Amino acid sequence: MVVPEEHPANYLARGFSSAYLSRYFGGCAAARTLVLSPQAGPAIDAPDLSVPALPGIEPMQAWLHAAHLLPHHVILDRAALAAGWPGIPSAWLEYLRQQRPSWIRAYGARWSAWVAIQIGEALQLPVVASVHNVHELSRDILPRADVVIAVSEAVASACIAAGCDPGRVVTIFNRVDRELFSPQGEAADGPTGSPRLLCVARDAEQKNLDRLLAACASLLPRFPGLRLVHAGKSSRDWSKWPFVTHLESIPHVQLPAWMRWADAFVLPSLWEGFGIVFAESLACGLPVVTSNRPPMNEIVTDRWDGLLCDPENTADIARAIAELCEPATRARLAAPARTASEPYDIAVIEAREAALYRTLLNPQWPKLSVVLPTHNRRHLIEAAVRNVLAQDYANLELIVVDDGSSDGTAELLDSLCNSLGDARLRVLHIPNGGLPRALNRGFAHASGELLSWTSDDNAYRPGALKAMARELMLDPAVGMVFADYEIVSADGTRTPTRAGPASELAARNVIGACFLYRAQIARDVGAYNEELALAEDWDYWRRIAAVSRLYHLKRTLYDYGDTPDSLSRTRPADVMAAAMKVRGVPIPWTPEYHSHMVRLAGAYKTQGLPGRALAAGLRIVRHKPLSASGYKAVVRALVPMPLLRMFRRVRGADAG
Repeated sequence: MVVPEEHPANYLARGFSSAYLSRYFGGCAAARTLVLSPQAGPAIDAPDLSVPALPGIEPMQAWLHAAHLLPHHVILDRAALAAGWPGIPSAWLEYLRQQRPSWIRAYGARWSAWVAIQIGEALQLPVVASVHNVHELSRDILPRADVVIAVSEAVASACIAAGCDPGRVVTIFNRVDRELFSPQGEAADGPTGSPRLLCVARDAEQKNLDRLLAACASLLPRFPGLRLVHAGKSSRDWSKWPFVTHLESIPHVQLPAWMRWADAFVLPSLWEGFGIVFAESLACGLPVVTSNRPPMNEIVTDRWDGLLCDPENTADIARAIAELCEPATRARLAAPARTASEPYDIAVIEAREAALYRTLLNPQWPKLSVVLPTHNRRHLIEAAVRNVLAQDYANLELIVVDDGSSDGTAELLDSLCNSLGDARLRVLHIPNGGLPRALNRGFAHASGELLSWTSDDNAYRPGALKAMARELMLDPAVGMVFADYEIVSADGTRTPTRAGPASELAARNVIGACFLYRAQIARDVGAYNEELALAEDWDYWRRIAAVSRLYHLKRTLYDYGDTPDSLSRTRPADVMAAAMKVRGVPIPWTPEYHSHMVRLAGAYKTQGLPGRALAAGLRIVRHKPLSASGYKAVVRALVPMPLLRMFRRVRGADAG
């Protein structure tokens, strides 16, 4: 059951087919969809889709109509809606009940979500709210939905900021029919000239057309044949822009032909919820110039399938367009564009959406085991335990492994077990043997289908485990999911940190500290390597990546404590040396390995190991005798630390 913010007939008027509507509203082939729209409109006969006239109950019709006509900038709050809500008439509710819906979905985060929530609560149905824009999100409405579908991670972040539980927010991109949007086919009969640019957008502040037109005009002396086709509703006088051909609209089915006519798609939006035209352009093999802001920079990769620019800088917009006007650059960016559109393929999106609906119909969350190793951290361990147990994930077990603590940590854990009386908590006491050994002992006692581990100076954010577990439930091909985090320093300073991409895992540890993987994958790759302490995690992720797909959830779900007594602070050189064991010594000596050796020499010196720092510096000199960095490392190793600190203070004062 669907409550849209506009009548489906409006989509047909814009050139969408009835078959496309069935897939758009249905989401999966097995669904029969009933669309409830307060707007008047014709009946629609489409496969598995019905748009009936609502029962003739005037108060309900009047209220729905009034809610729909509220200005778009009005954010509906619960009190305002309740004041105008007459209650669902029994006859109308009975009609809905007779349809036997499995769930109800609102397309929008305003009045349509409110209507869906009222119906869902009355019929005891799960409610899904689709959010397509980062604006106009109501804290009084949206958090009441059972699941919130965001069309991009930018929208997902806005939903979480509006009060939604991160575990209930799922990102499902807008879909692209890549059979329709394809490089193959006829091109539109557009204006002659070169380069040929296409822009499809309504003429609104958000779309940033004033700066785009100014940027194009500034390029005419260099590219006198430049032609821009703009399609979208507009009231401006286009005669002032003689290089522009303005079309009030292009039917959806004709849009691919115009994309095949163009050399590039240009739209430096100030903001978007998703921006389907960017993905459709890539599907046609058309490189894109757009904003360097999310979600545009999530769809288009700078200098790979398009060019990103500062949307508030006309000169930078012109710079990007000029680069794309060069035939060689255009051809290089066009080559991977079609492949880059694969994540938005309609079949991929429908499979993800269908998997989400299956979780609604069978809401059984798999058991999840978290291992928490600790050693002499009495001052931190209770907060860490309570943080994990506070996660909104019912089917959870926490296994704390006391790795031979001697500071009272063991006694505190036993006392905590007794006082909490929580059956989900178990404590293991083992002789001190290091982190990888503690992890292996902990996971040997784990019974969950999903596994993770955390540290006593870190913390999950609310909904973190559920958000990651849902991703594994939505795609059986994914063996491990990892998320972004914030580094929290001792003085409380927070530094947002983006994990990934997984493609760089072979070269460096990009997973971070927030992750979840399947127990079956753990059985396939075996235990953590106890010979690789301080880099056991990187080695393990590389082994998982060799047998399964990793998914990066681009969402901040974790606080990473940068405490003074952490291993990365107290033993930086040992951490780097362990990482070098995982990587192995490359032959020949690579620039990446060279940079790593320079950092290692500095870390040894900082840790108070000048002999090791000198050995690392001499090794750099031996392999790269013409590199100044090796000689600097040698000198730094030989200079006493007090003198070195004085030099650093002087340089800092000079810089100031």
